[in-house]
Amino acid sequence: MGTETKEKLALIDVGSNTIRTVVYGRYGGRVRKLYSERDYTGLLAYVRDGRLSAEGITRLCETLAHMRRFCALCQCASVTAFSTASLRGVTNRAAVLSAVRRRTGLEIRPLSEEEEMACDCEGLRRSGVREGVAFDLGGGSCQVFRFGEEGLQEGASLPFGCLSLGTHFVREGLFPSREEAKTIRRFVRNALEDRLPGLSGIAPPTLYAMGGTARAAAKVLRALSGDDAGAGVSCEALHRLLRDARRNEARTVDLLRRVIPGRMSTLLPGIAAMEAIARHVGRDTIDVSPVGVREGFLWTYLLPSVAP
Repeated sequence: MGTETKEKLALIDVGSNTIRTVVYGRYGGRVRKLYSERDYTGLLAYVRDGRLSAEGITRLCETLAHMRRFCALCQCASVTAFSTASLRGVTNRAAVLSAVRRRTGLEIRPLSEEEEMACDCEGLRRSGVREGVAFDLGGGSCQVFRFGEEGLQEGASLPFGCLSLGTHFVREGLFPSREEAKTIRRFVRNALEDRLPGLSGIAPPTLYAMGGTARAAAKVLRALSGDDAGAGVSCEALHRLLRDARRNEARTVDLLRRVIPGRMSTLLPGIAAMEAIARHVGRDTIDVSPVGVREGFLWTYLLPSVAP
């Protein structure tokens, strides 16, 4: 691969919890990640009665304006923005997109549930994974699907994410209590049994986890064990982390602040959901994927002929 970058392009992922910008460089027929910028905007917290509030719209526009300046500093030839569950369900989406266009000059492409799942699947398959079961746990939704050589086989976008689970079920304290964690697992399990009964107990050879919550969980577990090898996490380790957080909140706060600042209140509800998903499909371990919806969007819509 040559050292000269022919072109830089930026991709802005407008999520329910995080807005993330990644700048990629094209090197002939290949592409690689160069820089990234992230803001824990927490858009879901600004949704009231199905509408993104005026304060939320302002917060979104301020963050996107900052991201656009970041892209200008990186000398990007193009900037593309897309949204997932963050704007999918809001009833004033047209007004939100219009405000973003007017205040920042950016056009956000909202992804449907099917498009988001297809991007997740494409990200995995282009990274070399040919078949399996995977989930992408975001801030406001979770895509769970089975795929093979021919593409998606079965899947659904489920109405929960690490941010929404924490908002709805964690009533007191920073982390879920034992009963709150049980309620989260039961809620997730019921959603899976209702929408994806065909995945119950199938015990796939590998279960892939995508998204920032899964990567953050793996990072915290590596920090605890001191072991950097491998991308897999066990349900036992996730369960133990959740249990220890309740028993020693101060120590857990210190750990999370040091390792993953910004995900303090969302990681543990997300871990409870990850554990429930793994139990539903019949796996004791989860492989954390380095790719996600951004890479899938890149390879599906922007650079379909370029290699990872």
